[in-house]
Amino acid sequence: MKTFFLLLGFLASLAPVQAGLPFFSYLRQTATDGDAESQLILGLAYRDGWDGTIKADSYVAKWHTLAVELHDQRPNLLLRRLLQQSEHITQDNVTAQKWLSLAAQQGDDYARVILGEMLLEGDGVVADWINGADLLRKSAATGFVPAQFRMGLVYLVGGKTTPKDEVEALAWFIVAAESGSKVAKEFRDEQTQLLGREVAHLAIKRSRLLLIRTGNNAQNTAEQNGPSEHARS
Repeated sequence: MKTFFLLLGFLASLAPVQAGLPFFSYLRQTATDGDAESQLILGLAYRDGWDGTIKADSYVAKWHTLAVELHDQRPNLLLRRLLQQSEHITQDNVTAQKWLSLAAQQGDDYARVILGEMLLEGDGVVADWINGADLLRKSAATGFVPAQFRMGLVYLVGGKTTPKDEVEALAWFIVAAESGSKVAKEFRDEQTQLLGREVAHLAIKRSRLLLIRTGNNAQNTAEQNGPSEHARS
């Protein structure tokens, strides 16, 4: 039933396209009007460059991987639409960062995670650990599981504003693992074995605080925002 309503919402959102407006033109129009999902897709298309195919190491593929991890069907529906487009887009990192930043500012968690990683790694953008980590932290605070796992990595490695902290790293792995992340479970088990019971106990206590905080934030965000135009499906 949920998939059925997702499909109905998807088809409704593409009404201008069905009326003859090319998909990328539709995305540019709705992105300019402030639609975060359109901004995200345009950002990904400009980051990778679009030639009608999805490359294994592309950010579009990363978006799909994140969606699969979350059992989110909508990106898959949108990717099918993208694959039908003959228009090519030349890679443009500046334009990509602009659209991804706008989507992230509106709270799109996919955009926050993807742009956050780009900033942390300096991949196609000027490296900015502070803002990259901040985007991941904001997303993790809403309960977005991929961001929670990546916060564990941020503290495991350490950097500006986030000094290496094995307890904090393990705590985030525990939080993400309890939300169902398979890769977080692997890191949780590995780090628990490496660090020993005493450190693991501290991390468990810390994770309980994080779970309470992120749970409350996720509920407050949902209550304040309500269902988005696209999410109503």
